[in-house]
Amino acid sequence: MAATAAQDRLLLLSLGLSTIIVVGLMRNLLKRYRDAAIIPQSEVKPSYITQEVEDALKISTLDKLLDSPNYGIQETTAVIICERALHDGTTIDVLLYHITQPDHKMREQGMRALTMLMNSCKSIPYKRSLRTNGLTSYAATVSLINKPKTYAALVRCLQFCITDYTHHEYDSEWDNWHLRDIVEQGILLILAQLIGKYGVGGLVKSRFVELWLVKEPWGTDEDERQLNFMDSLTKLFRLNQICLPLFNDSKGRKQLEAVKLLPTNRILDSDLRDTRMIGGESTAGEDIEVILVEGRRRRDQSDEEEHLRRRHREAMVLNDGTRPLRRADIIERER
Repeated sequence: MAATAAQDRLLLLSLGLSTIIVVGLMRNLLKRYRDAAIIPQSEVKPSYITQEVEDALKISTLDKLLDSPNYGIQETTAVIICERALHDGTTIDVLLYHITQPDHKMREQGMRALTMLMNSCKSIPYKRSLRTNGLTSYAATVSLINKPKTYAALVRCLQFCITDYTHHEYDSEWDNWHLRDIVEQGILLILAQLIGKYGVGGLVKSRFVELWLVKEPWGTDEDERQLNFMDSLTKLFRLNQICLPLFNDSKGRKQLEAVKLLPTNRILDSDLRDTRMIGGESTAGEDIEVILVEGRRRRDQSDEEEHLRRRHREAMVLNDGTRPLRRADIIERER
């Protein structure tokens, strides 16, 4: 009986081990079959639209593609149309004509179309041709409209914007940019893009300061207008994308002084090498020009007059912290 029981236990143990081995083997075989049946994900290869393919598209085809339910196709088609319009010599002239018309709706349509042309090539999802001569599409786009007639048309449009709506008085606490008319906002943004790429030379020649900027409601009298304008340059206002480059440009600053938005008796435009205490003792290494000016004042004025002059002198520092402090950044006047 004992031998029979031992044989039964050995048989059960053998069956258990066999079952475990069979289950493990089947599980391993099933995992290999599963892994072999998985279809690997193919790498998505970018498909590019060459310039030859783009030029071969007819207007009727582009019109149908614009009605496509696929947003990517619509966006690509819009970029193609905008690029064709940019390289068509008459399209820009037509848009500039629209933005110089007295009718507000026509000017708005022209502004929106011009803005779309400029912004359509900032991010292009497909390969472009060498039509841009090595420039990025955005840089090439801005270069196509960087012409005197463009600046003249944009400033002319701003002149109409003066009477389109009632402009809000200057407030040092908040920026009234979002209360401006959509046409005025769009034109100022286009000018800011041109200035960021090519500087304020074209804007100065178009008499932007005289024809529009001086007519902003800076204040009622000359002193208030100057103080408000100088105060605005120290704020993070959207209009400073244009005003600060004008202030930092010698010709632009002369125009600002001519229209009396800046005082004319500003400090000489030379690097500020040392710090000097106004109404106190000078530091070592003071500019020779300052020494000469102060010496002449001491000879020409009495101590009482000099004291009164220092008490009534106002100064404002205009520097946004992105460059070293210069004498040109300090505006001083006596009142």
